[in-house]
Amino acid sequence: MDEFSFARQPILDSSLCLYAYEFLYRPTGNALNKSHSITSEVLASSIIDLGLDKASNGNLAFINMSYDDVMSEHIDALPADKLILELLEDIKPNNDLILRVKNLYEKGFRFALDDFVYSPSWDPLIELADIIKFDLTVTSFEENKALIDTLKMKDIVFLAEKVETHTDYQAYKGIGCTLFQGYFFSKPELIKGTSLSANQLSKTKLLSLINQPELSITELETTIEQDPNLTYLLLKYLNSAQFSFSNPIESIKHAIVILGLENIKKWSTLVTLRSLSSKPTELLRLALVRAHLAELIAIENKHINSNSFFLSGLLSVLDALLDTPLKTIIKSMPLDPEISRGLLTHEGEIGQTLSLITQYENSQYTDNPTISKHYLAACQWADKVMNSL
Repeated sequence: MDEFSFARQPILDSSLCLYAYEFLYRPTGNALNKSHSITSEVLASSIIDLGLDKASNGNLAFINMSYDDVMSEHIDALPADKLILELLEDIKPNNDLILRVKNLYEKGFRFALDDFVYSPSWDPLIELADIIKFDLTVTSFEENKALIDTLKMKDIVFLAEKVETHTDYQAYKGIGCTLFQGYFFSKPELIKGTSLSANQLSKTKLLSLINQPELSITELETTIEQDPNLTYLLLKYLNSAQFSFSNPIESIKHAIVILGLENIKKWSTLVTLRSLSSKPTELLRLALVRAHLAELIAIENKHINSNSFFLSGLLSVLDALLDTPLKTIIKSMPLDPEISRGLLTHEGEIGQTLSLITQYENSQYTDNPTISKHYLAACQWADKVMNSL
């Protein structure tokens, strides 16, 4: 049987809370020449073998469906309550397809119309759809607004896809879209530089930890590295004028050792005074996935500095968290030059690893089986961390 790997992209509601994931499949090996998104046989086996249900972390999963996928009898065996079946834009509606979708609809399956461009042939499927997705690069704002106005009396949820700026998000929210998908939360419109704060529960956990009679450096390292906000704040604090050291930071443990326990306690008190970040929690989850995935890749490739790979992945979303160019942020942190170079120019082994990871996330094919092998583990680890915060 062909083997498939996947990536996942968050779908957020109007409050920027997680609504679902869309699972984007990454073909490997002899599956590279398949013409459609994923066969129903592979989808069914993926839920069992790859742990697709676990990878969704208990959330809904959007799955792309070609014409052949929808018509396959294997679809009936899938968990209808956990999936949204996306009918791809290149499907040509006919009577057989309409009858099949109606049959699945009556069995409890829900449907989304992907990258929707209206034509009368889609009318019967509009009646059966729960969600209509607009690809902002395919249809104009005016076209999408007109369709929303036409269909506003129907019980349909509208999703704006490939939203890349805060302006896009606000505009489509204003015309009735309540779900959003794209890179606007990881590459937001630059509005102004802001101060970054750590998750309140992370801060509480940290404060509790440092007041224990016997402070464990390992546990302290684990607590800090699981929150990219805390990581950034620690490095920035360490780079302040009151500290003087010659060696660049290579890992979180290295930073803790240099700072010392007394200064760590002072820093933790300062952190608790900061306000919560307003950024979507999915951005933090993305940082954790990148960090652990980079670390696993480094370990498999026998790099001795896997902690540096982890730190680089964690810091790779700071421009989005701070609404500030990454180059400006990096200047405020005493990082190892290899980490800085990897983050800013994607040079060196760290930079190449980060580049491969982001290509994988962005639906660009990357012929690297190591990423496919470890991606699910990284997602599940990140989910576990986020659930504990």
